[in-house]
Order: sequence, then C-alpha cells, then structure tokens
Amino acid sequence: MKKWRVFSQRLVVAVIPILIVAAALTGCANREAEWDIQNPYAGVDWAKYQQHKANFHTHTTLSDGSGTPQEVIDRYHARGVTILALTDHDTMKTECTTWPWQAFDRDPEILGMVAIEGNEISRVHHIGSYFNDYGEADVDSEDAVLKEIGRRGGLAVLFHPGRYEKSVEWYVEMYRTYPHLIGFEIYNQGDRYPNDRKTWDSILADRGIERSVWGFSNDDMHNPRTHLGSNWNIMLLPELSAEWVRRGIEDGAFFFVYAPEGHKGAPLPVIKSITVDLQKGVIHIDATGYESIEWISQGIVVHRGDRVTLSELSTLGRYIRAEIRAADSGSIVGTQPFRIHPLAK
Repeated sequence: MKKWRVFSQRLVVAVIPILIVAAALTGCANREAEWDIQNPYAGVDWAKYQQHKANFHTHTTLSDGSGTPQEVIDRYHARGVTILALTDHDTMKTECTTWPWQAFDRDPEILGMVAIEGNEISRVHHIGSYFNDYGEADVDSEDAVLKEIGRRGGLAVLFHPGRYEKSVEWYVEMYRTYPHLIGFEIYNQGDRYPNDRKTWDSILADRGIERSVWGFSNDDMHNPRTHLGSNWNIMLLPELSAEWVRRGIEDGAFFFVYAPEGHKGAPLPVIKSITVDLQKGVIHIDATGYESIEWISQGIVVHRGDRVTLSELSTLGRYIRAEIRAADSGSIVGTQPFRIHPLAK
C-alpha cells in the first residue's frame, strides 16, 4: 500500500505539468482562430509568382468589332497583355467562338500569350462564357445559358450589369444556383457603369450568398483605337498556362485595374504581397507607387492605410476589400473581397 501511495504521488507530480502545458497550448490554439478570413491570395507565393495582364471581354470583326482577330491580338500583345479572351457576340455573324487563334495565323505560344476560348452570350443578360465552345443565339433565359456553360465545363461572368434592370436578389440567386458563375464585371470600357461596383458590394454583403463573387475590369473592346487599354486584370500565376489562368480565376487570385490614361499613363501601383494574420485579424498590403489604400465594406470606405485591424472597425460587414489608388492619374488597382467572420471566444 505504501508503494502504491508513493507511485500515485509521483504520477500526480508528473501529470500536473503536462496538464498545465496542454491547457496553455489549447489556449494558444484558441487564440489562433479569432477570425475566419477567407483570403483569395492564400495560395500565392509572392516571391515566385508573376503578375500577368489579362483582358476577358474583347470583340473583333467576327461580331461588331472594327478590328480583325489578327489586329486585335497584335494590339494587345504590343501592350504587354499575356492573357486574352476573344468574346464575340453569339447573336451576330457567327454562333461559334472565335477560335482557335491559329485559324487567324496567330499562335499564342509563339507570342508568349495564353488564349482563352470564349464567347459573349447575348440574347439575354450578356454573359461571358469561358473555357468552352458554347454559342447559341436562340436561348431564352439566363438559367438556360448558365446550365449549358456548366454542362460544358466552362466558367461564366456577368457582363456590364448596369445595362439591365436586375435586382440584387436576382443576382444573389444566380450566384447561389450556379457555382461556375464566378464573376461580376465592375469596370467596363473605362467606367461606363459606375453603379456596378455598388451592386457588387450589395451582392457581397447579402446574407443569401455564402461565397465570394470576383470583380472583373474589362475593355469590352470594339474599336482597337479607342476602347483598348483602360481596363485589365492582373493574374498571379506560377506559370503562364491556361490551366493556371483558370485556377487563378476560380480562386480569385487576381486584381482588377482601372487606368483612365491607359497603358501610356503614369505607372500603376504595384502590390508586392498581401499577408493575413488570423489571430489578430489583420490584413496588410505591401505596395509601392500609390497615394492611398482604401478599405471598403458594406459599400463604404471603413479604413485607410496599408494595414487594417478588423477588430478596430466600427462598421464591418461580411467582407472587406481594398482599392490601391495612384496619385493624380486616377488609376486604381483593386483586390478581390476577403470574406470575414469573427469566431466565438
């Protein structure tokens, strides 16, 4: 019995420190998860990934554009665009995609570009269709379009929403129903529809949707001399390939750009990295060449500066996004939204 008491005492002495350490570690683990922040750039290796210019809304003489496919490809190539989708209207001269580039004596591999097969489905709310050959002039509903794009394994983006009278609830239902509908065009042919960003913010804030919707800035180029170069997207890629472009689009690993002065304007801000601290609820943008960084949630500016601490904000919705603004030129480089949620303590 005496030996048993001695053994028990020694066991207690040995176990207590273990329990104390375990409790401390549990406390640390809990502190590490004070915020749920869905970071679209979480998979980006900022030291190795390259930044590529992309335009996903482009027309040629095969629909209502004034430039031939050859001219359009050459002009974008000359401006350093390395990812391009020709999206001619399916309701005009052809229902087929403007594809492949080799049919127009242009080889994207030789040019150092990635060609994305696409179309602008145009009978209903115009919809960008990518990574498939769908084109059908007789379609009578957006649901029919999106079902067919999904059946063909494609991705879809809603073009220039400001042209239509659709409610936020309608858009939310579309995004809830079709997971391959991944984007919303927030800048189009310069800034023709400024309210589209307000609609985008309203969609992101709506409690009826549980995922992010990525914002796109596209030339909607019809005339190579007047419509080319105010809008583009910056893809963050480990290699320039169609597979990685698609993955980047799906993940939201890109920025949108609006540059009123085009490619000839002042240099744009450059985002070098974005880091997220889940324990402290801090998002930090390391950028150069900017005048200000504005953080937007619920459609309003809630903070300014390169670092935002979520717990310090009095107005905060279900997401936050940043716009990095250049001095004087009016150019903007914008991030995709970070979906955010404080975890129960």
